Amino acid sequence: MSMQKLLEMSRRYGSNPAYVLAGGGNTSFKDGGVMWVKGSGAALATINEAQFVRMDVAKLTAMLDKPYPVEDAARERQALADVLAARLPGEEPKRPSVEAILHALFPYRYVLHTHPALVNGLTCGRDGEAACKRLFGDDVVWVPLTKPGYVLAKVCKEAFAAADVYPKAALMQNHGLIVAADSVEEIDARMAGIMAALLAQVTVEPDFSPVAWDAGMVDTLASQLPGATFCTNAQTMAFVQGADTMAPLMKPFTPDHIVYCKHVPLYVKPTQDLSATMEAYRAQCGFPPKIVAVQGLGFFALGKNEQEAETARLLFLDAMKIAVYARAFGGCMPLPDDFAHFILNWEAESYRQGVAVPG
Repeated sequence: MSMQKLLEMSRRYGSNPAYVLAGGGNTSFKDGGVMWVKGSGAALATINEAQFVRMDVAKLTAMLDKPYPVEDAARERQALADVLAARLPGEEPKRPSVEAILHALFPYRYVLHTHPALVNGLTCGRDGEAACKRLFGDDVVWVPLTKPGYVLAKVCKEAFAAADVYPKAALMQNHGLIVAADSVEEIDARMAGIMAALLAQVTVEPDFSPVAWDAGMVDTLASQLPGATFCTNAQTMAFVQGADTMAPLMKPFTPDHIVYCKHVPLYVKPTQDLSATMEAYRAQCGFPPKIVAVQGLGFFALGKNEQEAETARLLFLDAMKIAVYARAFGGCMPLPDDFAHFILNWEAESYRQGVAVPG
């Protein structure tokens, strides 16, 4: 029954794009020192029992008392080896979520971690921390900007230890929301309460209503972008009017946006030499853009295949939602450049993308 409840919760939240997109989000269940945690890159919407990884909770939590190198690459390499060593026999072909240690940290049976745009309007807002305190008091812990994986779990352990009662919910800056409880029903109640409180603060909703566009210009540009998906709507048009209006989208909000859209879109005028601009982007970044936004027109989402392009499209629209919601929380606060560089080069996120959107 517990596995069935875990599957039901995972699929229900995973199939709702207001909570989860692509391979984002993760869930877990604990019983008798064993944790079943979502495998990296698996889609919550369609996850099955075999896509969960059985882990030794004690081995995972012991990592938080172990010294690791300060240097990113060395630390992540050693931490990954220890996470993989915490898999139970027979689970060796699977790779657990990058947040497995954080899931193990909670003493509660069920954990749900999601990245709703409404939530990230607050976590990516300049007044996010103050709003978290004002809206939720001590009931929800605020976790400042922290690298995912081992480092996030370490920071959370220290933050949770300072709380009078071990927390059941945390808002993580430029990341998302994690909720834990001994029942799925309590998780649902907490999620509903948090979402309702945030929605009550919002005065402007994203507007994705249809608009007219220059079909000839779209066809001309599309001919230079094989396999690209074009998208436009009222909200997109509002952002692509000029450099000032586009500015909130020129840096990523969360690791998910980097994984699926890269760290920066290419923003061009319709009359620019697109092939030269694309080549300049590739030369500077080492890879082609996932998003080509066109002034006064809309944007193209690109990928190695149709699925990858569609995922990039959905995540860029998600970034627009966050930018709009963040207006209620002091305006946009994107990820700093050094953090984005870490995610771009983090092996764990490259693995996640490869599993979620195979080539």
